[in-house]
Amino acid sequence: MKTKLFIAFLLLALTAQAAPKIKTQHFEFKDSIRFFDKEEPDAQGYKFTKSVSVDWPVTVNGKKSKALNDFLVEEVFYASHNPQSFPTVPQDFNSLVPCVKSYVSDILRSNTMLNEYVVKEYGTPGLTDIDSNEEYMSCWFETLDFKVSHTVGNLVFFVENGDYYYGGAHDVFGSTFYAYDAALDKPIRVTDVVTNLTKVLKMLPSYDHRDKDSKWWDGINEVDITNFFIKGDKMIFVFQPYQVGPFCDGIVEVPIPLKTLKAKKLLTPYGKKLLK
Repeated sequence: MKTKLFIAFLLLALTAQAAPKIKTQHFEFKDSIRFFDKEEPDAQGYKFTKSVSVDWPVTVNGKKSKALNDFLVEEVFYASHNPQSFPTVPQDFNSLVPCVKSYVSDILRSNTMLNEYVVKEYGTPGLTDIDSNEEYMSCWFETLDFKVSHTVGNLVFFVENGDYYYGGAHDVFGSTFYAYDAALDKPIRVTDVVTNLTKVLKMLPSYDHRDKDSKWWDGINEVDITNFFIKGDKMIFVFQPYQVGPFCDGIVEVPIPLKTLKAKKLLTPYGKKLLK
């Protein structure tokens, strides 16, 4: 009897620690426009391309999650700010695809920076569909790549990698992480893990091991430390190029041990459960 109970508890423990099974579907789409001086439509012009590649979660542990879907549609594609592309929040992958296509094309053609630049340089701009055989003076682009990053216990971390170039010396890139608890079926924010963002913010410079001259912590506030992921025994805060250092530093990751946060009483009850 005792042996059977032990086995039952062991199986229960192993099941609780099993990584969530995420089924994804892949989708890629890109669209381009060319703009040029209307008085010289055959001259070389500029091309601007926007592309999206996603591995979208369709089920978690064999079930669809409306909470996860709605969260990611808003965070990745800003659905509420783009009602033309997302008249309703798509609830399955097949309905997501046409919305994303519309989103890419609509954003591309309504890009404020592009429109202001064209008007400034050319007066009344000329826009046309892309002819792949044409040559261009400059190629601008925006790319978005979304996928599952990793899991920690019941936590699933998704990552959105972005890259864009609007001219100048180099492109600009960054990574944004999104956390989701598969057992609770809810998105996890930084405030679900830590109790006091102000105190955590004050700790970050001392855990930033870059050269002193590369540290740009002045002006950083609580809103800037919401991008994070958990890995091993650490909570890692992520900052984009130029956010806390020069472009050559790239994406800056500052890890703080979960045990340290617990010792300083900065972990929520949920955060304490993430300790091994």
